[in-house]
Amino acid sequence: MRFFTQDSQQEQNFSLVYRAEDYSFDVEPLDGTGDSSIMINDLQLEIDHEGKIMYVWGFCPLIEYQKTDQVPVEYKTCTLVALLDKPPTLDISYRLNENNRWPIYINKGKGWVCIGNPTIQGRNLIEFSPNCVATMDREELIAVWLHPKDLPNLER
Repeated sequence: MRFFTQDSQQEQNFSLVYRAEDYSFDVEPLDGTGDSSIMINDLQLEIDHEGKIMYVWGFCPLIEYQKTDQVPVEYKTCTLVALLDKPPTLDISYRLNENNRWPIYINKGKGWVCIGNPTIQGRNLIEFSPNCVATMDREELIAVWLHPKDLPNLER
């Protein structure tokens, strides 16, 4: 699976939230759904029929994580599109990391959660949805940074 960007982005009027009681990310208000999704661990990147990533949602327990002082900076806001081997099938999830789970990193002070590789130096950073930033290495997605309105109280 490869990814590419489109310079324009449709205005999105929702907020990213973390629901501690469900161990999940979500968006408020949800004003529709996509056609299918791309999974990283158990987190869903909802996509439309053209493969455009609309928002993130789903199970992502913030229990086992590593601390980081990294945060995404100087990112570009644009549309992120997944190039699948075939057109997306309605209501089907496509797993990006089939062979291994990506680690979770958290910068508690800044409120950012990173799923994947937190290294940002020399990478292309794309805000594809409000407070959701993809770290790209050429056409490969290597991390997703999430900045919900509030992080739960994380023991550690």
